[in-house]
Amino acid sequence: MGSGFRLYKDDETPLYVQAADALRASISDGVYRHGDRLPSVRRLSDELGVNPATIVAAYRILTKEGFIEARPGSGAFVSTEAPVDERSSAAQLRRGPDSLASIPGGPDTGSVLEPIDMAANAPPLDMFPLEDMKRFIVEAIDADGGKAFAYQDTAGYPPLKKAIADHLSLGSHIVRQSIDPQDVHIVSGAQQGIDLVARILLRRGDVAALESPGYRGARDAFIAAGARIVPLPVNGDGLDLQALERLASSRSLRLVHVNPSFQNPTGVLYSANNRSELASLAERYGFYIVEDDLFSDLSWDCAPIPSIRSFDAAGRVLFVKSFSKCLMPGLRIACLEAPAAFRERIEGVKRSIDISSNGLMQRVLERFLLSGRFDEHLVSARRRYKRAFHAFDSSLDRYHSTGLEWGQASGGINLWITLPPGVQARALSAACLGKACLVAAESSFRYDQAEGGDTDSHIRVSFGSIPMKDIERGARAIGEATLSLLSTKEPRA
Repeated sequence: MGSGFRLYKDDETPLYVQAADALRASISDGVYRHGDRLPSVRRLSDELGVNPATIVAAYRILTKEGFIEARPGSGAFVSTEAPVDERSSAAQLRRGPDSLASIPGGPDTGSVLEPIDMAANAPPLDMFPLEDMKRFIVEAIDADGGKAFAYQDTAGYPPLKKAIADHLSLGSHIVRQSIDPQDVHIVSGAQQGIDLVARILLRRGDVAALESPGYRGARDAFIAAGARIVPLPVNGDGLDLQALERLASSRSLRLVHVNPSFQNPTGVLYSANNRSELASLAERYGFYIVEDDLFSDLSWDCAPIPSIRSFDAAGRVLFVKSFSKCLMPGLRIACLEAPAAFRERIEGVKRSIDISSNGLMQRVLERFLLSGRFDEHLVSARRRYKRAFHAFDSSLDRYHSTGLEWGQASGGINLWITLPPGVQARALSAACLGKACLVAAESSFRYDQAEGGDTDSHIRVSFGSIPMKDIERGARAIGEATLSLLSTKEPRA
């Protein structure tokens, strides 16, 4: 049996993560069933045209998750206990019109509803600054001609490095008061930045900590590097610092991944005290922090948000900055700002992965930053997402009696919703799918189900990822799906 999928080498997502995601979806969709033997590492790497190490890393991720098991001398097999991942349902909706035939538009119309993707965690298409993009692309080509399409400096286009250094030094989310552009490394998306950090800092058996719930891509990068993963709770103030200190004082902790500004998925904004203490703990216990910044630019009140890196006096924080959520995912340009001691190692590993990031898009981002259009676009984006939240909040409010609970967002594009007792997020995700609405279940953001407590009692809803006209329909789908699940529960005696 062939794999039935392909990998995209020009995508920002590392190939081993793409392979793990595709195999996971194949298992969830029934392409591979319990007990089936998966293709050998050599066969699959030849079929996909990748290094065997890529497939080994993908299989390692799926083994840790419980999807597959290795049998010495026989190969890799689908575990008889393989969990079903609800993201496969979302993938079905994205495959094209044929997969939507079972989603009716209503009892009288017989039409097919266009799915509302509230699991996307990405800006909506109508927020993409396309006219600016077209203008800046033409300007870049006129200015540099073929140079924009040639191999670039591995560390990045120097004028962009300078523009980003200035942006991070002067913005409301100051990373450092003064940043050397040589410490700014241009990467092909934030995921590559995280992957680079994992490759230069982690060795097999190292202990790495992650927010829980937290970003799955960071976990996959750390597992691929051979790390042992420890989940740490996130509370209303940020990372659980007591749990972190217990871990750091009892084990040789190497690396911690955090997403402190409107955290994915909970939306929590780490306090300044939490950020400062995180930097202090890193210095005290000798571990490193990868600070993953997606949404600090999208604080609706523009209040200053000090980065963890701004408290770092010991060179223990590596700062990854994405521009995808502010502009558009297809830009695929991010930066990794790191202490000078890591310059050569970062460039060496980056060179081995893709030589350099897209030269044309680097020039486009530089023009966004220097022309003032980036800041102007942020003003529009903040207004839009604030308006989207209030529209969603108002529309969902009528379903408060179901037991759905949520807080007041102050930035970003996501909302973390607590479900009524007894309603599981996977079940609600499936029920919403039946109403042509995608939401992300809490279990997608947990390391495993052995963390203890109720790990599937929330959903993440990306209210900012859909057109304004669809917000009321999305809220109604979530509310009605909740009501339908509650109605099927047996009444208490």
